[in-house]
Amino acid sequence: MMRVLVVDDQYINRYLLEKLLEGNGLEVISAVDGADAYEKVKSGDIDLIISDILYPRMDGFQFCREIKSNETYKHIPFVFYTAAYTEEKDKEFAYHLGADRYILKPTDPSEFINIINGLIAEYPHLSGGTYSPVMKEEQYLSEHNSRLFHQLEKKLIELEDLNNALRRSEERYRSLFENVNDAIILHEMLPSGESGRIREVNAVACKRLGYSREEMLEKEISQIETPISTVQYRNLHPDTKAAGIISFEGEQVAKDGTVIPVEINAHLYYENGTLFCLSVCRDITMRKRAMGELSRALSQINQNIYQMATIGDKIRNPLAVIVSTCEECCGERTEAVHTVVQDIDKFINELDQGWVESEKVRVFLQKQYGIGSNEMNHPSAF
Repeated sequence: MMRVLVVDDQYINRYLLEKLLEGNGLEVISAVDGADAYEKVKSGDIDLIISDILYPRMDGFQFCREIKSNETYKHIPFVFYTAAYTEEKDKEFAYHLGADRYILKPTDPSEFINIINGLIAEYPHLSGGTYSPVMKEEQYLSEHNSRLFHQLEKKLIELEDLNNALRRSEERYRSLFENVNDAIILHEMLPSGESGRIREVNAVACKRLGYSREEMLEKEISQIETPISTVQYRNLHPDTKAAGIISFEGEQVAKDGTVIPVEINAHLYYENGTLFCLSVCRDITMRKRAMGELSRALSQINQNIYQMATIGDKIRNPLAVIVSTCEECCGERTEAVHTVVQDIDKFINELDQGWVESEKVRVFLQKQYGIGSNEMNHPSAF
């Protein structure tokens, strides 16, 4: 069985090549760079080398030159498999060093195997027959340095592009962070479960609470929260099933002492061993006020329903007495009394219909907002 030496400093690349080659009946030995690979060539029979180029120790070009300039090993077929050195001059330099194949990553696995099998089919006829003489030292160093510097330039350009992309991303993040409608506060969570020092805030948080950013960063979260919020934070823990984004209602205290009701979405996470809490705080003052108004309106509806229910009975009972008395007297005005009674009864029926409609409204509000559901059970409260 042929023994193939795979050289790559990335574990996932080595692993994929190992599995691909082993699946095609080859024995695979791995190395992490040129220096490691050269020691393994010296320690055992290697029939084929597949190597990347960019390594921190003895790069692929240097490794290839060491192999191809050594009388003992120069017969070993050498394949470059790289994603970094992609230009034609890189390929030409590799062939001048004695490489037998030059493959660019990524290559379809079936195509890659076809190339390797084609090379193996030529083996052992590759034992120096098609090999060009090794470059002179000065020429090699000049070309090698040229390839390295060119690669460095490419990496610097890529790094600059990445830095620009990162800067744009940070600018977008900062813009979102500062312009979102809710207050955002990042603070530590102490091992004791207590809330710790504030690490970052946005402009909305500063404006709402009346502090400068510098003043906010000197405070602990407990200094701007009431005990209602402090207890909620103490109950948070990142290892519970509720970990993630946890919502609760709390209260914050502004610099002037104003208590502001807030809805807090708290996200817990670890960074370098420190537990942090990112709190997005929405001012719900208007919501609380609206709910209070709604609760009072519902109470008034309940009171009206109770009154309508009792008024009808209070009117119908005397009317029944009046009608009965008129029928007994059989006076001249009996018919007129009956007419008035019918008008009053019609009015009471309309009152009853209003009661029904009000009851529907009450039930809807109770179901929709979950308030006032017990108030009708206690009419004496009015």
